Amino acid sequence: MPISPIDTFNHAIVRAEHFLSLYDILHNSRQRGVRADWRHKFNQLMHWPRNEQILRIDGVNTSSILIIRENIGLTRENFTHDYCAELLRSAIVFSISALDRYLHDKLVDSFLSILREKEEDIPKKLKSVKFPILITRRALDKVRDNSGARPGSTLKKEFQELLHRDYTFQNVHGIEEFASMMGIKSIWSKLSDINPGNKPAEEIRSDIQSVTKRRHQIVHEADLILQTSGQRINNREIRRIDSENAIEKVRELVYGVETITQS
Repeated sequence: MPISPIDTFNHAIVRAEHFLSLYDILHNSRQRGVRADWRHKFNQLMHWPRNEQILRIDGVNTSSILIIRENIGLTRENFTHDYCAELLRSAIVFSISALDRYLHDKLVDSFLSILREKEEDIPKKLKSVKFPILITRRALDKVRDNSGARPGSTLKKEFQELLHRDYTFQNVHGIEEFASMMGIKSIWSKLSDINPGNKPAEEIRSDIQSVTKRRHQIVHEADLILQTSGQRINNREIRRIDSENAIEKVRELVYGVETITQS
């Protein structure tokens, strides 16, 4: 059975969640240093020099323990929230990448079935997509060389490359453009109609807009607070819950789109 767009999305969004797991392991919740007697016993257990300095990192909710040897050169500063927060930023970026990939795959997957519709039923936005003339020639040559050939695979592959080159679906306007190409009208209202939490259409749109704005700040502004003058450089604040919510908002949107396009 071929891989579906939702399969690809599920694979990608889990990878976004990996960043949260790494944050939980690496963000140090320990307030004190290692006691000398504990360190001596641990070093003895590991057959390390008895007086070797070690760094103990207790993960979030003390669900994990990392022991770092001094020769690595890391300090407690490398396991603070500010240091590990880059993982939270990466989770947001990756969640939007998963969304973008899903919408591209969905369009490619639906491309040929949409083209089989009557010409007046093909979405206007999709009709406006322009194929280079050589792509059409390759498809025609395929039929000319073999009357039983299926030029659709050639067109589909070229459509995929064109779509990834010329279109991005990483914000609400991109999502609306995707919907237009798929022939989906009033996508936010449709998503609201099937939302299990009965979210209004504008709230769903606003949720995704906030995630994509955050992604933009991270990718294009290094997540630094904008200023025209100042005495110090300041990062924007980010919490674990912010990244977790971003992933869930993206997942909710994609599952909604999947439901709409399957009905």
